[in-house]
Amino acid sequence: MTLAVQSACSFLIRLPPVVAPILFMDRGIDSSAIGYLAGIGMVGSMTFLLMGALLMARVGSVRTLQLGLVGGALGVVLIAIPSPALLIAGVFLMGLGYGPSVPASSDILRRAAPRDRQTLLFSVKQSGVPIGGMLGGALLPPLIGLGGLAACLVASGIVALAIAACIEPVRKHIEPEEAGGAPLTLRSFLSADNLTVPIRVLLGTGGLVRLSLSGLTLAISQGVWLAFLVTILVEKLGLSLVAAGTLFAIMQAAGIIGRIALGWVSDRIGSAAVTLKAAIALSAICTLILALIGPGTSWPLLVMLALVAGATVTGWNGVQVAEVARLSPPGRVREASAGATLLLFSGYVVGPALFALAVKSSGDYTAPLLAVAALTAASILLPGGARPRGSLTPLEPDGSRAPPAH
Repeated sequence: MTLAVQSACSFLIRLPPVVAPILFMDRGIDSSAIGYLAGIGMVGSMTFLLMGALLMARVGSVRTLQLGLVGGALGVVLIAIPSPALLIAGVFLMGLGYGPSVPASSDILRRAAPRDRQTLLFSVKQSGVPIGGMLGGALLPPLIGLGGLAACLVASGIVALAIAACIEPVRKHIEPEEAGGAPLTLRSFLSADNLTVPIRVLLGTGGLVRLSLSGLTLAISQGVWLAFLVTILVEKLGLSLVAAGTLFAIMQAAGIIGRIALGWVSDRIGSAAVTLKAAIALSAICTLILALIGPGTSWPLLVMLALVAGATVTGWNGVQVAEVARLSPPGRVREASAGATLLLFSGYVVGPALFALAVKSSGDYTAPLLAVAALTAASILLPGGARPRGSLTPLEPDGSRAPPAH
């Protein structure tokens, strides 16, 4: 269920950049606006991460995932209407619907998955991110070719609504009763207590802070690779666009396998921290190699680099998300995951932007890539181990401390 939801949410979030050329041409919008749409979608996701604790407490994790899919489908409907304001609102809603995919799924898997297989199952769920992206790239353009933009949008909305309906039996199985929680009002959503819960839970657990900071640095590296790899291969190494795109596709495919493999290894050796440190080291080495290679680099070496980078630079997420859930205070998995994911998303936004500024300032990709490699390598000191004894006690929806469980 969580894999299907993650794949569908990722599929929807990839829709705006994939259909943008046709959409913008039809409506006379400048192609550079796609950068703004990507930012609007990210703002939507981060808005949920800041404000969604009350909703998850009130309706439960599975229902929240369903509402996210419905919100994404509604966003698709708004995009189909020729209005700049509704286009912005639609992309925001799609980002908002993507927001629950990590914290709500983490809560579900932490409760339902066998303890000795949790990292593997978290990693399988996280593989839905590249799966959704690949499906979006593979299916959306042919749909536009067959039935036009409208058919593509209708099909995307139907997929989201169908998955939301199909997971209802699972919801009744693992969340048979309504969750309860505080009433949902605009005032309660905007209250300081609600907006700061993810950060307070994160800061209140020392191991989580270090782990989340390592995730931030890894997200910066991953964001740079995803945003700039094709451009670097074309401009720095002189590859054709087709060859660069092939290497990017290889990296994406390796990311799916790598996420699952790292999760399996983590469960086998019994240490997510060791697995993350290995992924960090290999990620730093891959970025270092990308910085140092130049024109004339052999194709087998480039393929090997894409494979290893896919498995590590883009493959660490499942292990990190599972470890965040493990270190979370009892009953606070959703809030801790939301806080950690906020840091991750910040890395995805800030990393490529700072990298672009560094490239423009230096006039070359080498020095900025070396800086990313150094930052990634330094984060090997961050992942922690067992949950500290002084972890927070659970928080009630209003932000007060809950009594200890017996």
